[in-house]
Amino acid sequence: MLVKATPPNDVLADYLSEELQPGSGAAERLLALVQEFRTGRTGTWEVPGDCYSVELTPARASIRTEHAIPGRTLHLPLEDFAEAVRSWLDFVALSRASAS
Repeated sequence: MLVKATPPNDVLADYLSEELQPGSGAAERLLALVQEFRTGRTGTWEVPGDCYSVELTPARASIRTEHAIPGRTLHLPLEDFAEAVRSWLDFVALSRASAS
């Protein structure tokens, strides 16, 4: 699934479409980690991917890429990142429903 967006949202769009493949469970696992931070987890957590990595802290998510868009990083408040992941899951579910 290809999703295009203009900078700086291109990093987020590419991350969602390339790293959170439908049916992989990656988005659900990521949302579970975000929930852990909301309920008191401290420190940082690095979530590596094929082209992108995400660093989660209690305050924010930082999406980094060295391959797809070299040197680009996007910082989002943790809640905004979680909302983007939830919206991605909704989009994928809607796309699957309309395809059947």
